[in-house]
Amino acid sequence: MSPKVQESILEFVDLLIKPIDPNLTVNIQKESNQYRVCINSELEEKIIGEECQLLKSLQHLIRVLIHCKNPDDKTHFILDVNNYKKDREKKIKVFIPEIAKNKVLEDGKTIIITKLSSYERMLIYKILSEVKGISTSSVGEPENRKMLIMPNSEFGSSGMDQAIIININSFKESDMQNF
Repeated sequence: MSPKVQESILEFVDLLIKPIDPNLTVNIQKESNQYRVCINSELEEKIIGEECQLLKSLQHLIRVLIHCKNPDDKTHFILDVNNYKKDREKKIKVFIPEIAKNKVLEDGKTIIITKLSSYERMLIYKILSEVKGISTSSVGEPENRKMLIMPNSEFGSSGMDQAIIININSFKESDMQNF
């Protein structure tokens, strides 16, 4: 990330988010092929919003502003508050493969995961793409899409009538004992 883009990101965070919490701190970290703009705040709920809608909107707005100010720059970054998104990504990387193995491959059930961002759905596609016996699909309207993890035709299928629904927003590590 160029110093100019980093400076612009910090400028827009100050302009758009600092009024919510004047005491927030920001640092930018490189993570493989993208950057994470880490915001630390005691007012996390006010910045994230209900079901992460405000944080998603702020990220989109800052990305658009960065592109307008630096049209040739293609730097990809994620706006995160108190590791909210990083923790969700970890939950997906750790628990989804295990749930897919236990419920989809072993029991032949379909899993429906709700409340995922498009980025999180992409992570699941990527994680499960190499697993034999599993297919993934997204269904529903953009603001209410669901991720389906199903046994593919070579392993048979129990159908949607026995599907297990997981709301990723309320899923906790202790819920894994049910899987």
